[in-house]
Formats: sequence, C-alpha cells, structure tokens
Amino acid sequence: MYQIVMIAGVFAIMYFMVIRPQKKRQQELSLMRENLSVGDEVVTIGGIVGKVTLVTGDEFNLLTANETTMQFKKTAVAIVEPKEQPEIVAPVDNAADATTPSVEDDGIRDQETEIKE
Repeated sequence: MYQIVMIAGVFAIMYFMVIRPQKKRQQELSLMRENLSVGDEVVTIGGIVGKVTLVTGDEFNLLTANETTMQFKKTAVAIVEPKEQPEIVAPVDNAADATTPSVEDDGIRDQETEIKE
C-alpha cells in the first residue's frame, strides 16, 4: 500500500511540475498564433524577424528588413513582438521648476567648499 501511495505522489509531482506547465505554454502559443494579424512584428523559429503583411488560413507573409516577402506557416512563429505604443508626452509646467529646489539652493555646495578650504 505504501508503494502505491509513493508512486501516486511521484506522478502528482510530475504532473504539477512538468505536464501542466507545458500544456499551459502550448495553449498560450496556440492562442498567440491564432491571433496573428497584419502589422505584427514576429520572430520565426528559424530566427527570421519581420512584419506580417498578409494572413490567410494557417499561413502568413512576412516582410523582412531587405524588403523580401516570405510565406510561412503559423506554426513557424516563435515570438510575436508587442506593438509599439505611441509615446505620450506630458505638458511641461515651468511654474513647478521655479519652486523645485536645486542642489545649490540646499546649501550642500557651500558645506563642501568650506570643508575643502
């Protein structure tokens, strides 16, 4: 009876440490490949980097840096790079700069010069 419990325990540990995480990675990869769309930057399993120009069924066209278009199966996608978000620049408030103390205002420089003399 003890041996059966030990075998079941080893199987449970293997399931939660190996099998379950692998299934989760496969599902995420499958979802990523299904959601592939025009404009996505991808890296293939062969290391080719480019931008998706056309998606049809289980294939897509990839435009590389030297303006070459290649056709791949969706299973060749290793990584989909996140799309670049436009940078939002906050307006600069000059009034806040006037009230911010500088290094010279806090007296640190005066103390350093006194020590050196």
